[in-house]
Amino acid sequence: MQRCWLWFVTFCCHLPLLLPLALATSPSIYDYDIKHWTSADGLSSNSVRAITQDKQGYMWFGTLFGLNRFDGSQFEVFNTELYPKLASNAITQLLTDSAGNIWIGTKAGLSVLDANTLVIERLPIFSEVTSLLEVQPGEIWVAADQLFSISAGKVQRVEPIKAVVSQITQADGQIWVASREGLYLRDQANNWQLIELPPELAQNPVYDLIWSQDGLKIGSEMGLYRLNDDGKIRLQLLPDQSSAPVYQVLEDASGATWMSAYRKLFFQYQQQPWQTVTTTELGSSPWFSSIYQDKDQNIWLSSFSDGVFLTSRSQIRRIIPGADPIIRSVSLTSDGQLVFASQSDVGILSTTGDYQRLITDSELLGQTVHDLHWSESDTLWLGLERGLFEYVIDEARLRPLFPVLQGQAVRVVQAAYSGGVWVGAQQGLFLAQHGDLQAMSFNSELESRQITTLSQNKSVVVFGTSRGAYRWYEQRLNRLGVGSALYNAFIMASIVLPDNTILISTLDDGIFMQSPGKPWLQLHSANGLPHGPALSFHFHQQSGWLWISTHKGIFRLWHNSLPQPAEEGFRLEEILSPYDRQMGSLTSRCCNGAGQAKVAYWQEQFWYPTLRGLVAVPEQFVGSAPSGLQVLIKRVTSQHNYQVSGLQQRQVLEQHERNLSISFSALEYKRPDSVFFRYRLVGFDQGWHDVADRREAVYTNLPPGNFEFTVQARYAHQSWQDAAQAQLSLQIPRRFDETLLYRLLWLLLLLCSLYGVFWLYRQNNLMKQEQLANLVKQRTQELENTNQKLNQLNEQLSQLTHRDAITGLRNLRFMQEQLPKDIEHFQRNRHSLTQQGKTIALLLIEMEHYQQVLERFGRHTADTLLQQASALLIRETGGSDYVVRYADDCFAVVFRDISSTQVKQYSSRLLNQLAASELLLAEGQSITLVSLAAYALYPLPLLGGQLLNWEVSMQLAEQALHQLKTLKLSNKLATFTFEEQLDAFEFEESKDIELQISRLLNEGLITLHYS
Repeated sequence: MQRCWLWFVTFCCHLPLLLPLALATSPSIYDYDIKHWTSADGLSSNSVRAITQDKQGYMWFGTLFGLNRFDGSQFEVFNTELYPKLASNAITQLLTDSAGNIWIGTKAGLSVLDANTLVIERLPIFSEVTSLLEVQPGEIWVAADQLFSISAGKVQRVEPIKAVVSQITQADGQIWVASREGLYLRDQANNWQLIELPPELAQNPVYDLIWSQDGLKIGSEMGLYRLNDDGKIRLQLLPDQSSAPVYQVLEDASGATWMSAYRKLFFQYQQQPWQTVTTTELGSSPWFSSIYQDKDQNIWLSSFSDGVFLTSRSQIRRIIPGADPIIRSVSLTSDGQLVFASQSDVGILSTTGDYQRLITDSELLGQTVHDLHWSESDTLWLGLERGLFEYVIDEARLRPLFPVLQGQAVRVVQAAYSGGVWVGAQQGLFLAQHGDLQAMSFNSELESRQITTLSQNKSVVVFGTSRGAYRWYEQRLNRLGVGSALYNAFIMASIVLPDNTILISTLDDGIFMQSPGKPWLQLHSANGLPHGPALSFHFHQQSGWLWISTHKGIFRLWHNSLPQPAEEGFRLEEILSPYDRQMGSLTSRCCNGAGQAKVAYWQEQFWYPTLRGLVAVPEQFVGSAPSGLQVLIKRVTSQHNYQVSGLQQRQVLEQHERNLSISFSALEYKRPDSVFFRYRLVGFDQGWHDVADRREAVYTNLPPGNFEFTVQARYAHQSWQDAAQAQLSLQIPRRFDETLLYRLLWLLLLLCSLYGVFWLYRQNNLMKQEQLANLVKQRTQELENTNQKLNQLNEQLSQLTHRDAITGLRNLRFMQEQLPKDIEHFQRNRHSLTQQGKTIALLLIEMEHYQQVLERFGRHTADTLLQQASALLIRETGGSDYVVRYADDCFAVVFRDISSTQVKQYSSRLLNQLAASELLLAEGQSITLVSLAAYALYPLPLLGGQLLNWEVSMQLAEQALHQLKTLKLSNKLATFTFEEQLDAFEFEESKDIELQISRLLNEGLITLHYS
C-alpha cells in the first residue's frame, strides 16, 4: 500500500522560524500533504523519469523499466515484452498532446500511444529522447540528439539546427532550443538566433528549460542559470545560496514556483520567501527528476531512485506552539485567546501567533490536564489527575482547591448557567459556589460516580459516567437510554443542542441521539458512522453543522438530517479521515485524550488537540474530498482483450466469449483506500454486488443477448445515493448453433428422417399387404361362413345370458347393462322429460312365503310359483317397462317412461294384483301370495339429485324394503321421502348407504312412507 512522507516531520525543531509561517494565510510548503508510491506498491521501477496525465485523468509514469498507468490504486505496466512496438523500457520523456495521444520518449527512440485503445506505434527515431514539445496542435518537436518535427505521422529534421539538442521549450510564440553549440531562439517570424552558452554549461547536461516571470532559466548539472536582459547567461545561486544540480523548475497554476535540485526541493509562493525541504524533512534522499501539475492542481514529483510522490494542498493546518507536540486540552481565555495544555505545560496562543507559557511541567507534576476553565479573567482552574487546581496569573503559582477533591481525577470543570462551576470528579458531581464545594445529592444514586463529561443549556444538565448517562432536569435525575446499550456504556462526550436534542458518545456503541419527544437513535458503523468513539461535539448554529472529533479523524453531521434518518439517512461529511496523514501526524491519529476540552472555536476555525500539535480546521470547509469521483471502465477481458475508451458506450464481443472479466476504476489519488465499489449486469444479475475496494467483475457462462454493465463508486463516508457511476453496453452475439435457423434446420432434418422411416415402413407394409391379399381372399369365404354361424350362436348365447332360465324374465346382468343406457337416454332428454313430469322408477317386489314353499314342497314347486308370479307381472306391465328377476324371491320392475305421480299408483296395482291372485301348487293346492314392495325414483327429489347414480336409487329401494320386513308388515308398498334441505352429496360421499339412511332416519331428514 501507499506510504506517506510528510513535510512537517521536523516542524517542532524549527518552531521559532516556522510558527509565523504556519499562522500566515499565504500558501506554504507545509500546507501540502504528500503521498508516496514505490515498487512495493506495483510501480515497475523506483527510478521514475517522466510524468504526464491523459484526457481521461489517468496518471502515466515513465520509469527505467517500463511505462506505468496509474488510477490511484493500481499500476498497469507497459513494457517491450507486452508491447513490442515500445521503443525501449527505459522511458525518459512523456507528453500528452492536444489530441490525447501520449508520446513516449525512451533511450532507444520514440513511440506514440493511443490512450483510448492503448495501441502503441513505433516512429523512426532511434536515439535517446531528452525533450518533447507540442509547438502547435498536431506538430510535435522531439530532441533526440538531433531536433525532429513530426506532423501527420511524417518525421523530418528541423534543418536550421545541426548540433546535438538536449532541451526545448516554448513561451509567447517563441521556441528555445538548448544544444551543444548554444541556445537557439526561434521567434514568431521563424527567424533563428544563437545565444552563446557559458563553457561549463556547454560541457555538461542541460536538464530543463523554463520560461518564468523572471525570464528564461536553465536547469543543468552545474546548477541554475538565467538569461539576463543583456543577453548573457549567468549562474544563479539557489535559494539556500548554494550551487547544485537543478533538474526541473515548475510554476504551478497558483503562481508558486517549485524547483528540484540535488537532494533538495525549493518552494516559493509569488513574492514570499523561499522554503527549502531537505532529506531531513523527507526522511529519505530522493532526487526529483520531474515535477508535474495535474488537472486538479496536484503536484507530482518523480524521483531517480525512490518512486513517485503526490503533493496536494490541504485546508487543515497544524501548528506546534510549544516545545511539546502532544496537546491534551484546548479552550479559550476570557479575552478571546487560545489556551491549551500539552503533555508538559500550559500556554496561551494570541491572535498574532505569539506563544506565552503559563505553567511548566514541574508545576504540573506530570499530571494530564483534562479541562480548563477561567473562573475570573486572571484565574485559571485546571482539572488534573489528582484534583482541581487554581492558577493565578499575577501570582504565577499553581495550588490545589477543595481538599475533598485531592487525589481524584477531575475531568469536568465548567461554568453552570445558574451560577457557580460544575466539577466532575471520580467520586461524583460537585457544584462550587462562593468558595464552597457542595456534592450533589444524587451522587449516591449513580451506579458509577466517575464523571467523564458534562453538557448543559439553561434548563437541563446532561452528564456522563463510566457506566451510563444522566439528565438533571427540574431537580429530578433520570438515567438515559433504558433498554439500550447506552444504559451501561462508558460515556465519552455529550452535547445538548439549542432545541434540547441530546447527543451522547459511548466508548463501544457509537453515538446516541434523542430529539424532544422522540425515541433514541443510534449512529454506528452499520448506518454511516465513519469512525469512533467521538471525543468531542461542537455545534455551529449559524451553519447547522455538528462537528465531531475522534481518535482517527474529524467529521461533521448535518443537524437537519436528524429527524428523518430512516428515509434520508444521516448526512455526514468526513473532514479528516484515517487515510490522511496531515501536518506530521501518523496515520489514523487525530484527536487524542479523554475529557472535556477537546475542541475550541477560534478565528472561524475549529481547534483540536492531537499528538502532533494543534489541528485547525476552517469552519467553511469545502470538503475533504473532490466534489465527485470519476468512474472508468478500463477493459473487458475474455479470450480477447477489449480496451474501453472514455467515450465508448458499447462493446460487441465474439460469439464464443461467455466468460468475462471487467476491470474498472475510480480516479482518486488522495485517498484511494476510502473508495468503495458495487456493480451489476442488468439482464443477468438480480441485484448489486458490493465488492468494497475490489476493482474487477467476473462472470461465467453468460447467455447471448444484450446487457448493461453498471459500476458505482463512492467514498467511505458517502451513501450510494451520492455515488458516481459508469455504464457499458455489452452485446454477446448468438452462435450459429443458438440461432432459430439452426434449430429449424435440425427440426427439418428430424422431420425428413421421420418421414423416411415412415415411407420405408409404409412400403414394407404395402408389400406385406400384397402378399397377404391372396391369402385373405382365399380365407374370406370361409370366414364369412364361420361368422354367420357364430352370429347365430352369439344371438342365442346373448338370449341365454340375459334371461333367467326358470322364469324367462330378464336377469340382473341385463338390468346392469340396460339400465345405464336408459339413464343415459333420460339424461340426454332430461329437460323435456322433466317438463313432462317423467321419471325412471325402480320397483322391488319380494314374495314373503317363497322360502316356506321351497322348504315344504321343494324346488320344482317353488319354481312353478315363480313362473306364475312372473307371468302375472309381465301381463300387468307393458310398453317400455320390463321385469327383471332381481334375486331368488325378488323381482325388479323398471318403469322407463312413467309420470312421477303415477309410480305409486302403478306399483300399488301390481302389489294388489299379486295379493289377489291364487297361485297353484302341487296336487291341486293353491296359495295366496303375500308380497312386500318398495320403489325409488331416478333422479331422486333431492338438491343436486341428478348427480346420484341408479345404484343409489336401487339401494334406497332395497333399504325401504328392508324397513318393511323389520316392521313385519305384509302387502305394503314403501318408499322414502326426503326433507328439502337434504343434499344428494350426502349419499354420494357416503361409503355405507345403509348406515347413512339409518342416521338420516334418526335425524328426521328421511321418512318411510308405506301403504
